[in-house]
Amino acid sequence: MRGFYNGVSGIKTQSFGMDVWSNNISNINNVGFKASIPEFKNLINQNLVSAGSGPTSDQVGLGATKQTTALDMSNGSFQSTDNNFDLAIGGDGFFGVVDKTGKNYYTRTGTFDIDAAGNLVDTRGNLLLGTLANFTPTTPSASALKKYGQTSSAPQAYTVSQEELSLSDPGSQKGITLPHFLFMPAEATTNISLKGNLNSTRITDKKTTALDASQYAYTLDNTNKTISLNGQIPLSTTSLGAKAGDSVVVKVKDGDGKFSEFSTTLEGDGTWQINDKSLKFMDFANLEVNAKVTSLVEVPNKEKLTSDIYNADGTKSLVTINLTKQIPQTGDQTIWDAVATITDASGAVQNTAMGSLTFNGSGRLVANTLTSVGGVNLNFEGDGDADVYNGMTSSANARKDFNIKRDGYAEGLLSKYSVDDRGNIMANFDNTRAFAVAKVALYHFINDQGVAKVGDNLYEATANSGEPFFYKNKAGETVYGAQILANKLEMSNVDLGQALSEVIVTQKAYEASAKSITTSDEMIQTAIQMKK
Repeated sequence: MRGFYNGVSGIKTQSFGMDVWSNNISNINNVGFKASIPEFKNLINQNLVSAGSGPTSDQVGLGATKQTTALDMSNGSFQSTDNNFDLAIGGDGFFGVVDKTGKNYYTRTGTFDIDAAGNLVDTRGNLLLGTLANFTPTTPSASALKKYGQTSSAPQAYTVSQEELSLSDPGSQKGITLPHFLFMPAEATTNISLKGNLNSTRITDKKTTALDASQYAYTLDNTNKTISLNGQIPLSTTSLGAKAGDSVVVKVKDGDGKFSEFSTTLEGDGTWQINDKSLKFMDFANLEVNAKVTSLVEVPNKEKLTSDIYNADGTKSLVTINLTKQIPQTGDQTIWDAVATITDASGAVQNTAMGSLTFNGSGRLVANTLTSVGGVNLNFEGDGDADVYNGMTSSANARKDFNIKRDGYAEGLLSKYSVDDRGNIMANFDNTRAFAVAKVALYHFINDQGVAKVGDNLYEATANSGEPFFYKNKAGETVYGAQILANKLEMSNVDLGQALSEVIVTQKAYEASAKSITTSDEMIQTAIQMKK
């Protein structure tokens, strides 16, 4: 009776399934846990008769057994935390850790923190693997030590190489250790880049100029008590800027303080006249006559640009660039005179330089004679692309939108570490600068299903999984196959609803297998009773 043995194999198989699903449920709150899925296979089949020409197989199965447990490597949900070193992987891949014996393991659990020695470790004390920047022992400045709060017993300080980090190969990754005391020496400003538009719109203003007595004459009519005036102004007089249509105002005042005003405009030849204006209420015996012309004249456009800069000792100075448009302009060019001045914190002038900026009719900068001041390069040209207006321009009625950038910075002390989405561990300094000091390694396997669980949410490589590797782009550069999320933890990916459903199905299958055993027993009992 094969039913006995099929039922027994079914009980064993469903017991295995129950073990797997109950283990998933017990780990539902385990950070980084990956659910397992039980897989089964049938045992051998027995041929009932020799192979013939019938359309069916004439075989009977001899039960089932466990085959394997598959890993569900899908992402679990992400939970936010306030620990900068809580990390989650958005996609496939594993963190690498190394234990005290030097053995490497792999995990999806990103609960890391810095221990007393500066090691970045998981909850079991295993070091997180990655690539480190070059740290150089240094002696910080007295001001930095004072800021740190210690002057004699401060821990060893380091500077860090300020360069982009890249993972080399999986075998060269080491445990990440971060210094407690990082010092960044001050760097003097050597370059300032200026972008924006110098508004070249013509600006005019009223200019009133008193006329010299030699430029006009007047006659008095004592009988009718009237006055007539005439004069001429050379229209080429640069100081006046007079032109046809400008207003001429004459003021006549007597000894009693009474006055009258008369006005007219300049003719095309610069002449003007006022005829027979009444002065009948004024004392003709003592008259004072004054004339003035009011013209609209162009005034120079002005802009003032400023930027703080850092000196080699970390102190600040101020660069001020005063720009004044030349008037009158000739041709379609616009020329701005420029004066750059560097002053210290007290306002004392340290350096001065002068030059000019010349723009063509399209507003593009075509010549610049102010290239530096006090050893600081001044870049008005942008990146030099002739097809792109990304430096200083000069156009009418355009927005200014000045953008000034400079290099250099004050000295800084480490304020905190953080992790960006490219896996860089960033050292953030109190001078607002930040640099990568380490890069977290992200390992991949040809066959994720082949890794072996060793407890504590750790896995190790096997012959089935293959050796761990890094993804590379076409240029051969190491890249991530997933995103690293800081201040987040990946929770268990166990689906409780699915797990409970599978438990119920497994239970029913177990009961059915047990029933096949008791039913087979009853059938045998029936056969025995037939003999009686």
